[in-house]
Amino acid sequence: MILEAINHIPKSNMAYAINQENLHILLQTAKNDVSSVKLIIGDPFEWYYKDGKYVWSGESLVHQEMAKKYSTDLFDYYFIEVKTINLRSKYSFLLSSGEKEYFYGCRDLVEITTYNRHKYISNLFGYFNYPYINEGDLIDSSAWVKDVVWYQIFPDRFSRDNDDLNLQLEQEYQTTEKPNQYFYGGTLKGITRRIPYLKNLGITGIYFTPIFKSVSSHKYDISDYYEIDEAFGTKEDLKEMILLCHQNGIRVMLDAVFNHCAWNHPFFQDVVKNKSNSKYWDYFFIDNDDFINFELDEKGFPIYERQNIRPKFKTFAFTPMMPKWNTDNPEVEEYLLDVAKYWIEEFDIDGWRLDVSNEVSHRFWRAFKKAVREVKKDIYILGENWDDSNAWLRGDQMDAVMNYEIAYPIWQFFGSDPSLINIDSYTFSNRISKLLVSYQQNVSEVMFNLIGSHDTSRILVKCNNNLEVVKLAYLFLLSFSGSPAIYYGDEVGLGKDTDKDMRSPMIWDDRQNLDMHSFFQKLIQLRKEYRAFRLVDLKWIIAKDQLLVYSKGNIVFILNNSSNLKEFVWPEEFIGKMSKNLFTNEVSKLDKNQIIQPYQYLVFEI
Repeated sequence: MILEAINHIPKSNMAYAINQENLHILLQTAKNDVSSVKLIIGDPFEWYYKDGKYVWSGESLVHQEMAKKYSTDLFDYYFIEVKTINLRSKYSFLLSSGEKEYFYGCRDLVEITTYNRHKYISNLFGYFNYPYINEGDLIDSSAWVKDVVWYQIFPDRFSRDNDDLNLQLEQEYQTTEKPNQYFYGGTLKGITRRIPYLKNLGITGIYFTPIFKSVSSHKYDISDYYEIDEAFGTKEDLKEMILLCHQNGIRVMLDAVFNHCAWNHPFFQDVVKNKSNSKYWDYFFIDNDDFINFELDEKGFPIYERQNIRPKFKTFAFTPMMPKWNTDNPEVEEYLLDVAKYWIEEFDIDGWRLDVSNEVSHRFWRAFKKAVREVKKDIYILGENWDDSNAWLRGDQMDAVMNYEIAYPIWQFFGSDPSLINIDSYTFSNRISKLLVSYQQNVSEVMFNLIGSHDTSRILVKCNNNLEVVKLAYLFLLSFSGSPAIYYGDEVGLGKDTDKDMRSPMIWDDRQNLDMHSFFQKLIQLRKEYRAFRLVDLKWIIAKDQLLVYSKGNIVFILNNSSNLKEFVWPEEFIGKMSKNLFTNEVSKLDKNQIIQPYQYLVFEI
């Protein structure tokens, strides 16, 4: 047995309460190294009197068999859901391999023999501890999030009040040298007129990048957190849009930029004017009074080349246009939390997406959650983190993060981006299996899963303009657990051959790819209709030669990510069963051999 591969971390994604009574326990071992894993679990206060002394009951506890749930190229992961007796638990593992058996607890990983078996199994102090399932520590994410299909909108580029100048402005956008500084003219009223389109597509949630007052088109440099940017419209326009969304069963999530503000925010401008004498000096992180080490233009904004100068104050990245808030300052905390509560109270938003959330203190996000949940108990709190985020997802800060951990393997397997290392089917399945054991199940259920955003190149570009491959990528995304997100325009082929960056204006004319649109409509419909699409667990059937075959519940998904025809042999338990193709409604009996065309997908109910 490869002992150094065995791992378990208590009170983590490997041991957590799924509800008030039940624990999920996970154990890592080396791949194909262990024949059996059993869990010993009991109440640490369950002692009895024997032979003149008190003895813990570990020796008499039932040894519960754990199941191998997932495997990667290096490890196997064994899982069990177990009901506690009195909400408190001590537990250990018995691992078997051949004729050898090992005890694994918080202090020991040793081979069990006839002579030492009682010594280790009955020793309470060698067991892992789950002290108590407190209701206040349970994940309390809103149930509605599990069923949402999100649609991300970049407001300036989505829809104008009318279509008169759309084509002209799109052409201007494609020829401008600075697309990030281009103003297409999208508005809240323009979005409102497209709500029927989104409802028809099947969308049940919209995530908006920032809509607050700012000099940029992206609005991540906010100068007034209490005002809608006049380019987008008014507060009344926002209320009208949110009301129409709610009437059509669509949730609304806004973008909170609490890591930094704008150079021209009044607080920072007071610092620019009065230096350390400003009452807002400690709202930011500034080296000294001589902190402006760059020229200003005629409007008082920095003239700045990031490769030449680094600001003498903390910023987002190295841009002086975005000075970083000191969220540990009590006055800053109060100001930002008031902002967060204001838009919930006055506009009934359903969620906050938290920009650059991994650069803001955990202490602030704990205060944030407490503040917004007091206003609206089921508001969704979503962080922008780009890697493993367990530290933020323990029930005290965020419900979920933008799950780029699923985006990366999708890009690498389905895409052909030269900046990424391509992977094969087997490696892809390993990456997904690892992801599925990386988070608690009740966190995975509400993850914001995406394959494109305003910060990434479009999935169509990553897939070398092959719309059929984009379909495969989105099919996998929408057959995965959590809360999937579609980046605006992907559903109509936006970006093909003309994509200058990830924020191209939406197309509303006959250039829309209607076949692609129909595919998305059907896929969203199937996700809503069949619960298996939304389950966390999946089972790999085949993952080789650019082919993926996996099952979720009674649904089997087949994806051929290659330009070649593929043929595979069904496992014995499937042969002869009746199947229904969920995209065509064709019913047939499964033969031994299954043929799948280049870039074809099949989804069977079996």
